[in-house]
Amino acid sequence: MSVDGSLSAIKLTVDLKPTLPGEAERIKQCNGQVHALKDELHVNRVWLPNENSPGLAMTRAFGDFCLKDFGVIAVPEITHRQLTSKDQLIVMGLGKF
Repeated sequence: MSVDGSLSAIKLTVDLKPTLPGEAERIKQCNGQVHALKDELHVNRVWLPNENSPGLAMTRAFGDFCLKDFGVIAVPEITHRQLTSKDQLIVMGLGKF
């Protein structure tokens, strides 16, 4: 809770997408490609080398056998936060698909 008594959100996770430098670097080191389509410049995707497929908009996924050899991994990023008496609630949700 802030000084004025209002609640404020604290983001605890990061979306692991090709726009993150570390994620993009891993993909490129595995010979995968990272780029956006001309009509969708705000969405970077992972592509097979020398192909226009499959265009995955995330860098970590379970069961993606097509891109696993090109840097897409299933290893989750795990975070930890110690709850205190100041924490009022926890909201969990999924992002837009």
